[in-house]
Amino acid sequence: MHDPAWEELLESKVRRVLTPVHPSVSFRNHLRYNLQLAGQHQAAQRAMQLRHPQHANYWVLGVAALGLTVAAGSMIAWALRARMLPPQ
Repeated sequence: MHDPAWEELLESKVRRVLTPVHPSVSFRNHLRYNLQLAGQHQAAQRAMQLRHPQHANYWVLGVAALGLTVAAGSMIAWALRARMLPPQ
């Protein structure tokens, strides 16, 4: 299945094209600082997104409020009617 000659050819070509790079200390420090800064910024963005409340479905809230109003009105009407009727 695997052809060792093909893998060796590929490896030699990759080694010829890609040479190892050793970055300077100042570049590595600058890169570390920028990555830490980007990570802090991303964490702050995620925290801000978590603080925003989800948008409520106002239709559902309106229907619930209407239902509660009707139920409370019905209870009040029943209580008033019970007081006005003579006892039997």
